[in-house]
Amino acid sequence: MKSKTSASPNSNAWLTAMAFVLIGYFAGPGHLQAQATTAPTSSPALAATPDPKNAQATTPAGFWGQDTLTGDWGGLRKKLEDDGFAVNPTYTSIIQGNPSGGKSQGFANDGLFNVQLDFDLEKMTDGDVTGLTVHANALYIYGPSLSQEYVGDFSGTNLIYAYNTVRLQELWLEKWFLDKRLSLKVGNMAVDTEYFQSSSDALFINSTFTLATLMANNVPNSPTYPVASPGVRLKFLPTPETYVMTGVYGMDNSSNQATTNKYGTRFALTASSGMFIMSEAGYLLNQQPNDKGLQGTYRLGSWVHTADYDTWGSQADNALGTGPLKSGGSNYGVYGLVDQQVYSHDAQSISLFAWGGGAPSNINFVDWYFQGGVDFTGFIPGRDNDVAGVAFARSDVSGNYSASQVLQGNPPSTAESVLEATYKVQVAPWWSVQPDLQYYFNPSGVQGSSNAVVLGISTNISF
Repeated sequence: MKSKTSASPNSNAWLTAMAFVLIGYFAGPGHLQAQATTAPTSSPALAATPDPKNAQATTPAGFWGQDTLTGDWGGLRKKLEDDGFAVNPTYTSIIQGNPSGGKSQGFANDGLFNVQLDFDLEKMTDGDVTGLTVHANALYIYGPSLSQEYVGDFSGTNLIYAYNTVRLQELWLEKWFLDKRLSLKVGNMAVDTEYFQSSSDALFINSTFTLATLMANNVPNSPTYPVASPGVRLKFLPTPETYVMTGVYGMDNSSNQATTNKYGTRFALTASSGMFIMSEAGYLLNQQPNDKGLQGTYRLGSWVHTADYDTWGSQADNALGTGPLKSGGSNYGVYGLVDQQVYSHDAQSISLFAWGGGAPSNINFVDWYFQGGVDFTGFIPGRDNDVAGVAFARSDVSGNYSASQVLQGNPPSTAESVLEATYKVQVAPWWSVQPDLQYYFNPSGVQGSSNAVVLGISTNISF
């Protein structure tokens, strides 16, 4: 059951949030210098794993220097990992409110527990089985949507909100061939764990920076957080710096998180729902163990949904009784992503990122999309692992959709944009605290919408 909130921010909650910031900044001796080593994520809703090339050679001993809150379990954790079994529970909490603008003013407290299990069959069989791993993760999601209830935007004020439940997300098997140059993955997968990924935009809390509206608002039931779909993915590495991958995923448009697939255990596929096809090629600059230059990631990709989509114009005609529905054919989109360091010296670095793409206007809600931003790491003395960032995203609403709404007596739409500024305090390798400010221009995209301010704080803990 979705939790309820009052129409005004809770002052005690905001005091708690500010206490998190102060604790995060001053906790630990000497403003801890430990490099963050958050466990690998299976969802974009969790913090990105830092590049091991940037890790410091040593980590402070003791509670504040260990990689996870619960430590090594008296040596049992390392023994299990050496034997091929790893468990990585993480918790993310985001407290947000919009003191001005939007539909009305309000407050939301959202949370996500993510428990990941990984099995390395090569280690478990002492090398009898090579290059084979199994992965599973389950989510517990709670809290209301500030976007839906108060702001009225479609970008998503935070990246963890979803239907409140306990659910299975991913469950897959991956096999490597050709000296780890060819990978075959089969099972229940979420495409946003592999495709269109950027380590720099992962800093930000607004959902659009990890799952762009170009896909999230155009493809019903797409296999993205918190949903996954049965599929097959093939990845090939022609060189250590380059890759190409493609995946085919089943769709089930009758699947509903609130009714037919509340716990993520429905794996049904329907022919009328079509197939979802993702393809991507990428170049990883200076990311091999012995590389020393500025790191960069460059990706080009596309998605295709083979189901039949009705055009916006015919939907308006049908609603008004002036004409039948007309097919616009299958849906598709293309995108490109750049993530490039422009400065790196000792613990300090600056990274720029940009992400853009388009989709047909006659059948999609968002037809053009762009985001870009910059991250600054280690620029405050004594805070080598803190990261500050500013990012901007714009989602252009389809002109065909807007015209169809005007025909039905609704106001026209143009675009929704969001500007976010954030600062991530790395308290310990296992704990970060992150105050956040967002400003929405024209939330919902409808002309005349009230611009909105969103204030929030996020905390992430790796157990």
